[in-house]
Amino acid sequence: MLYQLKKPVEIWINEDLLIPNVRESPLLMHLSPPDTNPELLFWNLLRDKLPELVKIHRFTNLADAGKIVVTPHVISSYYAFKREGELYKFRSQVLASKRTLVTFSNSMEYQPEQGEIVFASSTYNSQQEKSITIPQWLYDLGEKVAIPKPSIPTVSFIGHTEYQSRLHSLILRHINFSDSMIEWMAGSLFFNRQLFAINRNLNMSLRRFIARSVRKKTVNEVRKAKNLQAFLIERSVEFFALSAAEKMRQRAEYIESIENNAYILVIRGDDNGCYQLWEVMSAGRIPVIIDTNRSLPDLGEMKWEDFCAIVPFSEVHRIGDYIQAFHDRLSDDDFAEVCRKSRAAFEQMLPHNFIFRILEIIANSSN
Repeated sequence: MLYQLKKPVEIWINEDLLIPNVRESPLLMHLSPPDTNPELLFWNLLRDKLPELVKIHRFTNLADAGKIVVTPHVISSYYAFKREGELYKFRSQVLASKRTLVTFSNSMEYQPEQGEIVFASSTYNSQQEKSITIPQWLYDLGEKVAIPKPSIPTVSFIGHTEYQSRLHSLILRHINFSDSMIEWMAGSLFFNRQLFAINRNLNMSLRRFIARSVRKKTVNEVRKAKNLQAFLIERSVEFFALSAAEKMRQRAEYIESIENNAYILVIRGDDNGCYQLWEVMSAGRIPVIIDTNRSLPDLGEMKWEDFCAIVPFSEVHRIGDYIQAFHDRLSDDDFAEVCRKSRAAFEQMLPHNFIFRILEIIANSSN
């Protein structure tokens, strides 16, 4: 059941932290122009609802702000424009004033402070996790034409398994990590958050090393599984460095691989989340989540196990068994229903629906 607001939630934003022509955080999405890209139209549904849900006040002097202050953009935007120092200084001032600061960190590793509400898509299944898990909204591929249950599980993955970095190369050349060590690093909140606080560049290099190790191991185990029909393409060049034509080709290839296969591997990258999960669900296909101690949003009456094959990374050498067991318990009708549930869960998690959970948490913090 959606949370019912008695009145709009009043929030305050610092005008000095607004970045021109950069998408605002979800609570402020109606300040930006409507999307026209078909895969992004879902944001317009949120824009339509927000004027009735939030009341925005602007300030330049913190003394003029009310109790709830919202960071205008996701944290990575401030890093992209080299304004993170300005952001963190303001963060300290807000928290010192005993106001509540609401921050959207998206997939960036970020440790909340006392008095800060952080909504994040890279989170850990740990009692020490203070961030609140939200979906990684990217694109809505649109529910694809249903496919019949294949006699042999068809499994697809297209993504990076190599990352270009001098430090990353040095790590691979001189240190041999066991699978158990990789598992610990991939799923450790303390390791990922503390390393980020110490040195962001070192953190990113090691996170890419973790991504490579987890993805390589998983892809290799799928190749070895004789009961699976695999479609696998490993990338090494950053997508954003490609020509426009090559981007279009690779994107089309990626979407086609989701459309044509029943099971799609969802593996963490350089954060403990994966945008691909939400694209797979949007297409009505079955995610195979390689679990690295990640936290997933609550689905209410639905369960992730209803439409996902979940494989602990410690058991990835048995991935063929996990997928086969999931596949064998489904009749043809059950398979079609699981695909429908995947799409239904995606729609339930869309921002114009999920925003009520966000506002409930914020409203309760001020009571």
